[in-house]
Amino acid sequence: MKLRTVQVLSTTALIATFASAQSLPNLFPLPNGSGLISTYNINNAPISLRGAFFQSLGTNGRSCSTCHLPGEGWSVSTAGIQLRFLLTQGTDPIFRTNDGSNCDHDINTSTVEGRRQAYSLLLKRGLIRVAIAMPAGAEFSVTDVKNPYGCRELTTGRFPKNKAPAVERK
Repeated sequence: MKLRTVQVLSTTALIATFASAQSLPNLFPLPNGSGLISTYNINNAPISLRGAFFQSLGTNGRSCSTCHLPGEGWSVSTAGIQLRFLLTQGTDPIFRTNDGSNCDHDINTSTVEGRRQAYSLLLKRGLIRVAIAMPAGAEFSVTDVKNPYGCRELTTGRFPKNKAPAVERK
């Protein structure tokens, strides 16, 4: 774990340096769990850090690149998420209740243990929860939901703990 911590810290420092320059050198080697990883630009030019992937997505201050790191192949890994939690005690921007927590209500994030419980699906499975309303004209309906985390958010209203309509094909 110590080597992984050094890798993430050095990657974070390097990206912070390049972010101010608004580019990452082509094929710049970044440490990861397997050794080194690089991003290749077919134009043999620096990787621009100015595109939409790097722009804020609203009021939470995050961009795609907040979670998807170059040292992880522009992806997200549970090992990386767990390390971020360890280093920040669950305050890294990837840990937000609007999509990073198991539910978006009745959450205690005032303590490290509360955050560990609130973000357990993200920490264990890398799961980002995105609640999306059922589209008009869908070929299914929700008639029952079994949720071991006690989430009750559905666009049709709140349901008692572990009880809500389930999905049924039309």
